[in-house]
Amino acid sequence: MSKIAKRLLVLGCLGMLLATAPRAGTAAEATAGPDVGRAALMAVDVFPVRVGGFLRLVVGGIFLVPVTALSALTMPFERNPAVFRENAELYVVEPFDYTFRRPLGEDFAGN
Repeated sequence: MSKIAKRLLVLGCLGMLLATAPRAGTAAEATAGPDVGRAALMAVDVFPVRVGGFLRLVVGGIFLVPVTALSALTMPFERNPAVFRENAELYVVEPFDYTFRRPLGEDFAGN
């Protein structure tokens, strides 16, 4: 990694740290302007987190078919149709909710 790239990485990390750090001030000052920490959380949520959730959704959609086929092969032994719902929930529904239904900049844990 070049010297300039290392410096840019350090400056970017410091900038994100400063943007998300709590600020001290009066109540009037807090209501006067936009919340920079909230804006930084929303920006981080849009690019790496939501894109990662979308990729998880795509990969989960691809894995859903073989996993469901393997579950169907074991059906004569298990006789548990709830396995199909569990697979769909794990591979498709949870990533979809996390990526598209979660409020922007909130609930990163997906609770």
